[in-house]
Amino acid sequence: MIELKHLRLLRAIQSQGTLSGAARELGCSQPAITQQVQGLERYLKTPLLVRGRRGIQLSQAGLVLLRHSEQILTAVSLAEAEVEAVAGLRAGRIRVASFPSAAAALLPQTFAAIKAEHPGLSIEMVEANPPRAFELLRSGECDLAVVYSRSTGGEVTEEVPLEENEVLTPLLVERVHVALPASHEAAARRWVNLGDLEDATWIAGCALCRSHLLRACRAVGFSPRIGFQTNDYLALHRLAALGLGVALVPELMHAVAPSDSALVLRPLEPLNTRRVGAVTTEALMHLPGVQRMLEELQRSARDLGLAEAG
Repeated sequence: MIELKHLRLLRAIQSQGTLSGAARELGCSQPAITQQVQGLERYLKTPLLVRGRRGIQLSQAGLVLLRHSEQILTAVSLAEAEVEAVAGLRAGRIRVASFPSAAAALLPQTFAAIKAEHPGLSIEMVEANPPRAFELLRSGECDLAVVYSRSTGGEVTEEVPLEENEVLTPLLVERVHVALPASHEAAARRWVNLGDLEDATWIAGCALCRSHLLRACRAVGFSPRIGFQTNDYLALHRLAALGLGVALVPELMHAVAPSDSALVLRPLEPLNTRRVGAVTTEALMHLPGVQRMLEELQRSARDLGLAEAG
């Protein structure tokens, strides 16, 4: 019969291109890999591998089986994640995917509080911006995704794309500030109109991270001139403080930055905000470990003074 090990084997062969590479990926010997392939071919009565100029490749039948195996392995991964979570707070693990500023300002104290109460619980975190965090949740590779939506002037400009079986727990609302050197003329203002920074040099992150900057600037009639690209907030902080550029900075980012009298943060006009929440599935939502993580995330948000009302 077709077993999960066969599906994982085909996936490894496809990704590695050789039987020896597949053996290394799966942690077994090449003869064992060969025997598994031959046994599966006998059962299916058709070749699954062909040898070509580029090495081992899957046959048409092998590709069909691989296509179905991706769906099956994803479903199995989801099932394993949910069953493992059922073990409760004395054992098991909780896996969290989070965008960088929440990973720095919100999650450490959350994890520390849970580990102090439940030392046997394993907590894992991976840094991932919202699109990737949703991919990890939907493939069963994490149990909670900390994500955000965006609003400008009270109007939502970037929503959290929930699927039917997903649940969002609101955590906090943070303003998006503009980071300016103290010497900048706009630093003396209480609010800064984004259109007044048309001639500024901007500091921005990766293509995904800068999408909000580009959209916000275009909404007021200009395209920002980006002179510096960095995903490191300390680098951004120093570049802005030394007068080399300006940047958009959510409150969570600044919460963990060292104080610097040479740097000034001012809210934007119209008001820009990010609404941060934790997403999980309906099935995982009822498990003790996930419930405890959500409770502690809300507590940490309140401690930061950014918790959502109600």
